[in-house]
Amino acid sequence: MFWFYAAALLVLAALFILLPLWKFHRGSDATRSRRERTNLLIFTERVAELEAELAAGTLDEENFAALKSELERSLLTDVKALPETTSADSESGKSGWLSVSRIVPLVMVLAAIPTSVFLYHEWGFQDELKLKDIFDRTQTSAENPEQIRDLIFEIGEIIEKDRQNGWAWYFLAQNLVTIGQFPEASMALQRASENIDEPQDKVIVLSQYAFLEYMLADQQLTDKVQAIVDETQRLDPNQVLILQILGMDAEQRQDYQAAITYWRRMLQLTSPGEESELLQGMIANAQQQLTASGQDGAVSGPSVDIELSLAPGLELPGNMRVFVSALEYNGRPQPLAVKVLSVADLPTTVTLSDADAVGPFNLSSAEMITVVATASTSGSANVQAGDYQVRSEGFAQNGEHAILQLQITDQVQ
Repeated sequence: MFWFYAAALLVLAALFILLPLWKFHRGSDATRSRRERTNLLIFTERVAELEAELAAGTLDEENFAALKSELERSLLTDVKALPETTSADSESGKSGWLSVSRIVPLVMVLAAIPTSVFLYHEWGFQDELKLKDIFDRTQTSAENPEQIRDLIFEIGEIIEKDRQNGWAWYFLAQNLVTIGQFPEASMALQRASENIDEPQDKVIVLSQYAFLEYMLADQQLTDKVQAIVDETQRLDPNQVLILQILGMDAEQRQDYQAAITYWRRMLQLTSPGEESELLQGMIANAQQQLTASGQDGAVSGPSVDIELSLAPGLELPGNMRVFVSALEYNGRPQPLAVKVLSVADLPTTVTLSDADAVGPFNLSSAEMITVVATASTSGSANVQAGDYQVRSEGFAQNGEHAILQLQITDQVQ
């Protein structure tokens, strides 16, 4: 289909050159014909005037004959001059468009096709188009090992031509995982991460690389896995797959409070559905383990009670998620503590403390804090246009208990 459209565009470009040339050639012939007709018409009219003067007696026979002879010579001269003035065009035009003004455009049109093909192979993105086709086929070949092996060979050919093609390495890894060749897939993901520079894409590749290495290490957070995790979190501290690794590791070490912290961070990044329900179940189970081990999970330090409600007249769906976050005032954007509820729970009182930390920082780590409550239309903690929000003034927590009253009113623009 690509080559069909390319050929159509070349034909269209050629017509832009050839049609004006053809019209110019036809126009020259038409111009000569009009000049001949005009000269003949003038001659006929002038002879008729002389004959009228002769009949009226204002012109004698001798002068009439002299003037008519002069007109005839003038007509013959004009008619003879027309082919002479166009002889240069005729000599070049008769032989079939061989003038320089016509040959140069024709040569350019003919040269456009091989030149375009050559430049496309030099500068075009045919390998990327081939990779797109391989990606589409990868999605539909998960249950066909033979097709997957064919895809692996095709990707290998692309890598042989360009060993810095990060996406080729990435698609190679996806197909290797499908047929169970995990060590080879991990190597391919490593090469992909080294050759993909866009931060958002690199984070995805690194997180998959970290998870595969974590599983190959029998779910142990080895130095290698930790190094990949650190590199990923420098780009995106909230990458879900990395949080999953850290949560699983914390649960294995029976550090249930840390596991709860990571899973709560995952929960605020997850849309409502089966996955969020699974995370809520894992959090509840970890809290039970804390209680069974004699720990209630309480953390000493500052706390804030937020009496939260919707503004009068503001109607929002009951299942809309509401994120209540404490942030460092004029500081880092990562939340210090978070709780998630729904519009149906409002009005209510929400308590935030160090127990609700979702990362390495908590309420106690900040001198001044502000509280933000967001009703999310997308179900995600990432604030978007159309969400409803309220933000408190900054205040010093002083390691003590504070009480706030907030109403969700303003729509985010």
